[in-house]
Amino acid sequence: MMRNGVRPTYGFLAILLLAMLGCQGTQVSHVDRVSSGPQSADVFGVRTAGGPQGFLGPQSTRAAGEQRVLVVAVQFPDVKPQFSVDKIKKRAVTDLNDYVKAQSYGKAWVKADFMGWVALPDSLAAYRISPNNFEVDRGRVKKLVEDTMTAVEGKVAFSNYDNMLIIPGAMTTPGKGYGMMCYCASPGMLTGVRGNPRFVTLRSRGGQEFSGGVLVGTENAPLGMFAHDFFHALGGVHENMRLVP
Repeated sequence: MMRNGVRPTYGFLAILLLAMLGCQGTQVSHVDRVSSGPQSADVFGVRTAGGPQGFLGPQSTRAAGEQRVLVVAVQFPDVKPQFSVDKIKKRAVTDLNDYVKAQSYGKAWVKADFMGWVALPDSLAAYRISPNNFEVDRGRVKKLVEDTMTAVEGKVAFSNYDNMLIIPGAMTTPGKGYGMMCYCASPGMLTGVRGNPRFVTLRSRGGQEFSGGVLVGTENAPLGMFAHDFFHALGGVHENMRLVP
């Protein structure tokens, strides 16, 4: 998540992702991988061999294997994007996949479908949020996600995806443009990141639902920010806390 314009430390992100995936050769209790939908307690395994019980703590099975991601670059009617679709697609699809594969030592990878530019119905002002994590209007976050879903619902089946990345086409620095460069909406901004973060079910106007991870990163958000907030979604929630803090 973006915090006051500071980029996350990439080495630290690698450690977090490896912790979510578990150590090579470590046995975990058997669980079925969740492909979509809210994350519940039964998608976590606990280390049972090679060390003390619970040595690594809960490990999310959402973080392993193929990550099916719908990437949608959206455009506001009153703002002209500064980045080309090709440049955005390379960073959000090719580069993000390369980064996740490298940091997970091949245990996770991204299979993405990209759409852009997709027109939103309202001006930037209707979606703009605060750069302060704890002052974000959840209603505006929900509007952005559900308006995006409505704009593409005739072309995609949301049940085919584990996660969704929305890229607002607006040059953004803290408090300018869209307001915040990058954040995890679910689990995160849609419920708040303290107290009771959880996956939220979102709906298009036509009635399609999506309950997987949702992250938002503006057109000029660097790769490290995409990865950081993607890891929030991959880590999921356990006992009212996000595994990736």
